Amino acid sequence: MREACLLCRGLLLAALASCVHIPQELEAQISIVVEGVSPTTCEQELRSFQGLGLRMARDAGQSEKALRYLEQRMQGMGYATYRESAGSFLNVEQWNLFAEISGTVDPKVICEIGAHYDTVEESPGADDNGSGVAGILQVAKALQGYSPERTIRFCFFAAEEVGILGSAAHVALVLEREQEEVDGLLNLEMIGYMSKAPDSQGAPIRIPILASLPSTGDFILVAGNFFSGRLGNIFETCVDRFVPDLKYYSANRIAGCFSDAARSDHSSYWQAGLRGVMVSDTANFRNPNYHQSTDTIETIDFEFMAKVSRAAVATMMVWAGWAGTPALEVGQEP
Repeated sequence: MREACLLCRGLLLAALASCVHIPQELEAQISIVVEGVSPTTCEQELRSFQGLGLRMARDAGQSEKALRYLEQRMQGMGYATYRESAGSFLNVEQWNLFAEISGTVDPKVICEIGAHYDTVEESPGADDNGSGVAGILQVAKALQGYSPERTIRFCFFAAEEVGILGSAAHVALVLEREQEEVDGLLNLEMIGYMSKAPDSQGAPIRIPILASLPSTGDFILVAGNFFSGRLGNIFETCVDRFVPDLKYYSANRIAGCFSDAARSDHSSYWQAGLRGVMVSDTANFRNPNYHQSTDTIETIDFEFMAKVSRAAVATMMVWAGWAGTPALEVGQEP
């Protein structure tokens, strides 16, 4: 059945993939803004965050330390932050953290970008998912002072490593709120590890043409289900236009057919019928330090991480609309 699903959806890819038009004035702004993200700024961001130590969901002190750091970092950039309960794990209260840039034209529609901040036991979590958190902070810094048409929400999710609890709790609340319309999530899940060594990239399955990851782990994976395809198109177009030397592999629209592609916070959105696209270095299929004590900052490729972060900045600017340019109607296309 899974193979049939892949075949049917794969055959529709060419017909459904559409060119994303970026107005010239917006393109000029993005080209300037993304230059604020560099390997140096990414390294500084991640080193500071990693200085907190472990961030296990079962440890209230570690979780609170991470939350306070993120609050102070975002507030230091001028953002107002707020927490949202994500339930409890082993009697430890879990908290998601959010900050927003209000839309100037259609603030009810919300474009979310997120990453989980917790780690597994005894792993420093530099790639998983310190890299994603640092990427969000770099995007927030790059977008200071800009006015999108739609609202941009920065999401720091709790307890992903113990059952994707944070994003599940958030999505449940989103579905109850009549005053807002979340258009989807761009999920940064491990964006810091790459390798140019031959045969450095594994795969859960390889199907020629339809799903065949390269054998060298020097790319970023773009993973979206069928419903999220237009958002995936935006990210890929932004890579092509603004970060052309970043390699990516598109599992856009077909990743929902693979259980391994649902192992992060975007899957909470998929289950609720909302759009979700994950960008990832593919975790254990590439990084030998995955969930190990060796997942340290010394293993991070900051040039690679900066490229992915730049693409994320551009994606949010195109998706949310900017400076009088119309926001892309992602919600109107499959």
